Amino acid sequence: MATYHDAVENVLATASENVGGRSKILYISSSSPVPAKLGPARRNFHILEQLCRYYDVTHLSLGSRSDQQMFAHEFGERVPDHTFVSPRGGQRSKAARKIWRTLTGRCDFSPVLEKRLHDACGRLATYQSFDAIVLSCVLLRSLPLPRQTPIIGDTHNVEFDVHRQIASNATALTRRLYSRLQWRATRRAERRCAGAVDLLLATSEHDRGVFQRELQLRDVRLVPNGIDLREFRPLEKAAEPDVILFTGLMSYYPNQQAVRWFLDSIFPSILRRCPGARFVVGGAAPPPWLLARRTHNVEVTGAVPDMRPHLARASVVVVPLLIGGGTRVKILEASAMNRVVVSTSLGAQGLGMAPDRDVLIADDAESFAERVVRSLDDPVGAARMARAAREHVERHFDWDRIGDGLARILDDRLQLVSCVRSPRAVAPLLPW
Repeated sequence: MATYHDAVENVLATASENVGGRSKILYISSSSPVPAKLGPARRNFHILEQLCRYYDVTHLSLGSRSDQQMFAHEFGERVPDHTFVSPRGGQRSKAARKIWRTLTGRCDFSPVLEKRLHDACGRLATYQSFDAIVLSCVLLRSLPLPRQTPIIGDTHNVEFDVHRQIASNATALTRRLYSRLQWRATRRAERRCAGAVDLLLATSEHDRGVFQRELQLRDVRLVPNGIDLREFRPLEKAAEPDVILFTGLMSYYPNQQAVRWFLDSIFPSILRRCPGARFVVGGAAPPPWLLARRTHNVEVTGAVPDMRPHLARASVVVVPLLIGGGTRVKILEASAMNRVVVSTSLGAQGLGMAPDRDVLIADDAESFAERVVRSLDDPVGAARMARAAREHVERHFDWDRIGDGLARILDDRLQLVSCVRSPRAVAPLLPW
């Protein structure tokens, strides 16, 4: 793989003038936005895609050679100026730094510790001028960025608030202790970084309220998570009977806790009433304890190239989250494909879905199991609710509409100059 010096020099050599007077934006992400399947990439991919519709974008990211190749395949024509720098060390080194920073009372957001990313930022800022810089995570504000350039900090959730919830709710002592130390350190870092950006973006009214009340931030704008309605479309094919699906990045603790609660407290009750029910956990990096729970009733997929075939199988999609922030794209994806969703109140937070019209809500194990069984036993009623949810998503969560709003915010607040390009072509459905 070329060194980061080579990569930055390539960007500098190929940089072009603004097209039609469009503003130039540098988008910095802590990991590659491609593929846009799970975790932060779900939002980062579409934020970048919408920025490309309106502005000339240069991209800088941590990532491997394969990450860069996948990015070039997806965004190469729209973002020809892109730089990927590989992170230093391996997992052991990363874990050691994480432990050391936690024990010394510092935020452990590791991307800002990467010297190669610092150096690439410094060189880009020195040799190119940008009209604005967009950060995929506000904690990236610790990178060396030019003072005169407006900086926008995007957020997926309120990071310190997630740590605070884990500190109060985790069952493992080490997990609670770690999050208890980290939530205070992350709160200090998040306040410092968010206070040093010109504009902060939140995904939900709840998160915007936390930023405003607890961090005393005033200029927080709402840019929700969305869905590509050309990719996630209703299916003519019927679901498989009694298939219950959960999707999510399984290295993320709130997802692990949700699945454990479902398996321990909810699924046994479902099986008593629906012995043929199958619970499918779809998502990368399943932990060993989850792999050990596999039976003829429990399927763990691990990483999959496309979650849509699994959504197509599902009779019900469950979101039994007890911890978290932001909003759940997994609910938008399921609803866009006409699949009924059973969720906790926190899981459906920030989406404006009406209980019993767009989504089924339950916050205790018995009620959650009852609503899942009701959906399995009444496919006609479940389909009616799924159609209502799809209509809600179409009205409020189409990424192209969200992108229009984002461009208006940036133009009005930061005096950027936008010029819309046509959205990308409709993605073909796979022949499932």
